[in-house]
Amino acid sequence: MNGKRIRIVKHFCVSLIFLSVFFYSQINAYENCDVLYTMVNVCGKNSQGDAHILKFGNGTVYAIDAGMAGDTGGKRVVAYLMKNRIDKIDKYFITHAHKDHYGGLVDLLNSSIRIREIYLNVPEKTVCDQEQPWGCDYSHFIKLLHQIKKRNIKIKSIHTGDRFNPTQTAEILVLSAHNGMDKPIGKTDINDTSIVMKLTNGAQSILFTGDLNKITGDFLTRNYSDELKADILKVPHHGTRSTVNNHFFDTVQAKIALVPSPASLWGSKGSLRIKQYFNDKNVRVYVSGIEGDVSVLIWKDKYRIISNE
Repeated sequence: MNGKRIRIVKHFCVSLIFLSVFFYSQINAYENCDVLYTMVNVCGKNSQGDAHILKFGNGTVYAIDAGMAGDTGGKRVVAYLMKNRIDKIDKYFITHAHKDHYGGLVDLLNSSIRIREIYLNVPEKTVCDQEQPWGCDYSHFIKLLHQIKKRNIKIKSIHTGDRFNPTQTAEILVLSAHNGMDKPIGKTDINDTSIVMKLTNGAQSILFTGDLNKITGDFLTRNYSDELKADILKVPHHGTRSTVNNHFFDTVQAKIALVPSPASLWGSKGSLRIKQYFNDKNVRVYVSGIEGDVSVLIWKDKYRIISNE
């Protein structure tokens, strides 16, 4: 073997060793973190959606929202779970009654994935009906409930102040579960009934906000300023103009912003205010319609972002 071939073989071997070490370190990191959180990309080219999977170190799995039904929504959630050998979800949270958040549950119900409990609040019919024909579909939501009950899955309502402790170090606190009618928030649309939850693991925190808009967002800013602070923010309402005011973002003080949005929406005028805010504040932004699935590996004293970018 001549010198040139020897050098080629050596370079190949070094590259192979490097790749092996890299992929082993990636797998090892996934196995050893306290929480593996993934924002699953359930956005089509021109369609939005939310879906989030939380796998804890003890094997417990929580999920938040399921995207739309079909190939770009719930089926992508199922594919993610199957790829990562997750065959059961202990608690599934639906933030509010819009199809781009709950529709994909149908795909999960028709899959081999076992769901033990589903947490959701049935919308007030009068609040839901005011969005016809474009928004909340009360009869469609009730049909979903029937499908869940047929499979003997427990359905539970969720309330402000509820706490969940999947592990000894992790806690999820419900900061808002408004029904769209009652005081002290008062009358809102369905988006402002979004369940707002904060995950804390040691010194690290993530705020999940559904499609939170201005009315409930302002209420939370005034009354829960300390609780809203988080390292990572799941940006509400796909980062569009009608979402929370900038002082909500000021209160959260997030270092990382995760946006479940198609690239077309994030690049539109409707997202300009939010995009400009994060740019001015030097907040690192990850958009599912651009990066694909985005995972956050969380320990008690640090976190690490992994995306397809």
